[in-house]
Amino acid sequence: MKNQITSKHFELHRNILGELGHTLEPGARVLDYGCGSGDMVAEYRAAGFDAFGCDIRLAQESDKLRPISPDGSLPFPDESFDFVFSDQVMEHVQDHKRAFAEIRRVMKPGAISLHIFPSKLKPIEGHVFVPLGGVIQSRWWLHLWASLGVRNSFQQGKSAREVVELNSDYLSNRTNYLSRREISQSLAPYFDPVFAEEHMLKHSYGNARRIFPLVKVFPFLARLYSSFYSRVVFVQKQQTDS
Repeated sequence: MKNQITSKHFELHRNILGELGHTLEPGARVLDYGCGSGDMVAEYRAAGFDAFGCDIRLAQESDKLRPISPDGSLPFPDESFDFVFSDQVMEHVQDHKRAFAEIRRVMKPGAISLHIFPSKLKPIEGHVFVPLGGVIQSRWWLHLWASLGVRNSFQQGKSAREVVELNSDYLSNRTNYLSRREISQSLAPYFDPVFAEEHMLKHSYGNARRIFPLVKVFPFLARLYSSFYSRVVFVQKQQTDS
């Protein structure tokens, strides 16, 4: 689900959790939901955590990298993890309520979880590079941008018609962007979500951190950022879970 990731992501997760009053102790059991090739799992393990990963597609399975079942079940026992995270992954999940039910199941009582969602209204969709591709997926819109030469790295040399077919299939079948309300609704049966985009802005490894000083003066900028770039959601499982 995920491309190459470097240590900046680990630092971002740790800093956001710190802003929310939570610290992960070395040795904690960590799950990367949608781990891709397992870069983040290796990174967390190098930092002293007992880290695992899971994904729908894995190039190579191991005890630490395990496949998610076709029905969405996670290959771990109940109450296995202290921290579960996903980073730019949830836009590929088709059944979010099922995903969060499973995440909750494998969390220990009191465990925490952090999820970074690409926004549905992101100006440039991050996989096919079509402007507003997360929300406008009509064929005429896809054809417009294909005709103007918009391609990702796998589409170079293909005709506009071919690109339209590829993008239509990908956006329809392999993405499922959620609005803020839809995220809340998906989480509501299992968690009380806290949106934490302000902390993302403060600790971002990109240009977004330059906006943070303005957020203190204009708080609406954090909400604007979340609407057009990323939503950051923190949840915690109750100590006594029913």
